[in-house]
Amino acid sequence: MLLNFIGINQKYGAYSSVTDLTNQERRKLAEFCREYCMEYLGVPRKKGIPSFSIVKSNSECYGEYCSERERIFVYYNNCGTIQKFVDTFIHEYTHHTQNLNKYDKLLSKFGYDEHPLEVEARDVAKRYRQHCLESYRKCL
Repeated sequence: MLLNFIGINQKYGAYSSVTDLTNQERRKLAEFCREYCMEYLGVPRKKGIPSFSIVKSNSECYGEYCSERERIFVYYNNCGTIQKFVDTFIHEYTHHTQNLNKYDKLLSKFGYDEHPLEVEARDVAKRYRQHCLESYRKCL
């Protein structure tokens, strides 16, 4: 039992590398994150459940949310750690729950770092990431 705990903690610890996981393990983690977000952040009635893609990217961002397709993208090679992967998923899911109609207008007014919707998404991710990761490790 202790060896199993140690093995899980080494592979799925907050600072473990997400690139060391298999595609199947990353997908399972993302599915868990989506279920977690649905439970703790809710599911918008008009939008429903978002789809997701866990892919490599040449960009520098960790992830993005495509509102037209209601799809979350997590760029696992940019995330580095499992904690950052979870943080990114929750951040992008938060965008799924937000009203993004005035996103571009607010972006031009505040910029990315001070954008109210980005600030909220960062705050939500920070609030839930550790609990989500701990919940995932418990169910392994």
